[in-house]
Amino acid sequence: MPKKQIEKEIEYVLSAAIAKCGDLNDAKDLTQETILSALMYIEKGGKIDNPRAFLSTLMNRKYYDMLRRKYRIPTVVIGEDFDIADDKDFTEELINSDEAENVRGEVAFLTESYRSVIVKHYFHNKSVKEISEELDLPIGTIKSRLDFGRKQMKKGFDKMEKYQENSYMPQHLAVRNSGRCGINGEPMSLVEEDILAQNLLILAYEKPITVSDLSKAIGVATAYVEPIINKLVDGELMKRMGDGKVYTDFIIYHISDYVKYIKEAEAFVAEHIEAFTEPLKKAIAELKETSFYSERLERFMMIQIAQDALFNCMESVREKPQIIPDRPNGGKWIAFATLHPENYHTPEDKRGKEEYGLSGRRRTVIDSYLDTEHLDLYNFESSLDPVGWRKHDGYEFNSYKEVEINMLKFFYLINKGVDPKNVDLDTRMIKSIPLLEERGFITTKNGYPELLIPVLTHEDEKIFFDICNRAQKAFGDNIRPYLAEWCRTHIKEIPPHLTSVPDQKRTMPYEPSTMMFVYEAINKGVHKRDLGYICPETIAVFD
Repeated sequence: MPKKQIEKEIEYVLSAAIAKCGDLNDAKDLTQETILSALMYIEKGGKIDNPRAFLSTLMNRKYYDMLRRKYRIPTVVIGEDFDIADDKDFTEELINSDEAENVRGEVAFLTESYRSVIVKHYFHNKSVKEISEELDLPIGTIKSRLDFGRKQMKKGFDKMEKYQENSYMPQHLAVRNSGRCGINGEPMSLVEEDILAQNLLILAYEKPITVSDLSKAIGVATAYVEPIINKLVDGELMKRMGDGKVYTDFIIYHISDYVKYIKEAEAFVAEHIEAFTEPLKKAIAELKETSFYSERLERFMMIQIAQDALFNCMESVREKPQIIPDRPNGGKWIAFATLHPENYHTPEDKRGKEEYGLSGRRRTVIDSYLDTEHLDLYNFESSLDPVGWRKHDGYEFNSYKEVEINMLKFFYLINKGVDPKNVDLDTRMIKSIPLLEERGFITTKNGYPELLIPVLTHEDEKIFFDICNRAQKAFGDNIRPYLAEWCRTHIKEIPPHLTSVPDQKRTMPYEPSTMMFVYEAINKGVHKRDLGYICPETIAVFD
């Protein structure tokens, strides 16, 4: 047999050797040994009737000789762009070999369109033609996907240290929003208690990234990451680009952003505190003239006036208004989030005089319940409340929204003297009576719960917020020009591809905060710091 006929079979032998060895270097060695032995056989006068069958048999012998020399199972790696020979042993080796875990791991990080083709071809031993017919795709497309998939896998082997720190030390991302949540609590509910979703958002923030690269960075197979990405894209926390890359579509602050200019902000508030305290004093005097005055309500009002005045000021000092878009499930919001790395500690020189934490006012509404048409619950969480952000913990519900809906129903029943066992109320709320008492919402007398939080009628609600609105306007008019100058010089940099972030969100962590004005007003004696009891910043409204 002429040498040229042997040389024509080199590509077949190499592809079969790759299937056998799984390692390109070993396959090349095996191919070389096989071809050399065949040529030597011809030189000695040997005759070969079926070249491919002869070479396959010879290669198998050489392969087992190689195993005996190396005393190990071959490492299985998909190499260059060659069709894999029809070898029944290959699939079993690929699936069962301990050394093949690297291959299976790399397959796991391919996106679905490439992963399915690779699995069908190499794991299920299907031909290109069979895959083409099964997926109803051209043969050229299948070959292209096999080629791309192999190359991506090879890149993975070359860069086995590609995992980001988030894969083994996940970080916490607290997502919040301005505007109205969706009916299922979006956007917060999209990531609450989902540490994987939070870390995918973190990794996709600085620049657009493919889902495969996200999967590798997080150390989780693409098949498990893709549904979460789809959920985040559908929920509009992520955006998908034309090239298949995704990115996080809202601003992320680092916890350190909130203290970056804290000393400057405290000095600003001290200098301009009368802009707040003068309208606040008038509002408190008006509130004391009403039939529904209480110290608890005064505290809520103080936070309400400071928050809304500062928010409206920040809106008005911009050239462009902050447009809050409609979102899925009835939502209308702009998301933002704060990154809380593990073991982060605020440097001593960045510590404020107080803890200035505040969760913006939240409103929960029930349109009809029993014999009433409208129930409202207004909530702040601030650092003035020793329970603060924990006041919704421990109730066995799935989200804060569920907690607040059931709280509101329970408060209404208590106010009307209705036994909760006789009506539609989740028993988990009844079991939570000790928690409600511990956190200052209710007290128990003679075995019966009584409300401690302020309860307003809808007429009272209107009077209350009218008082707040007048004070907010006065405070805003006083402070606006000074805040406008502040915002021009304190703005956070964001990734260049992120175009949806309004300017208001770029200054938010740097701004003199609501609670800075609240604490300074307390220091000026306008309101008592210690009321002598736990005071959740919560009010209920129903007739």
